[in-house]
Amino acid sequence: MKNKIFIIFLLLITLSGCGFSTIYTDSSKQVVISRSEIIGDKDLAFNLEQKLNFKRDEKDLNAYIFKAQVYDTAESSLVDNRGISTEEIIKLTVSYQFQDKNGLVIYQDAISKDKRVAVTDNLSNNFLMKNNEKRILLDSIIQNILFKSRVSLR
Repeated sequence: MKNKIFIIFLLLITLSGCGFSTIYTDSSKQVVISRSEIIGDKDLAFNLEQKLNFKRDEKDLNAYIFKAQVYDTAESSLVDNRGISTEEIIKLTVSYQFQDKNGLVIYQDAISKDKRVAVTDNLSNNFLMKNNEKRILLDSIIQNILFKSRVSLR
């Protein structure tokens, strides 16, 4: 019994002084931007701006200027024996940069994601499916941008 108490006491002393601290806390640094400029497909650019949700403060001297370009392409990847495309690769690329108030580039990167989608004879269905896949790809890219900006802009 005394050995168990001694071991527990020893473990508590050892673990309390090990330097452990939580990684994900509410006090994590938030990226502050003074303005953003996003060009490209208007729907994708709007979604990018809304979902990034950076804190805006035009008066903050340490705020960044966020610039981004959104590109989407589609290319045939599979053609049937009649020469009609039955599968396409949708590729979405976002190149972005953070600048200081003087226009000096602090960090820049480009992230691309792609997805294969089936193509049918129903054009409206194809359009809806491609737009849905683009939004899913954009969400994935946004998560990468948020992570990289928090890590790189410390």
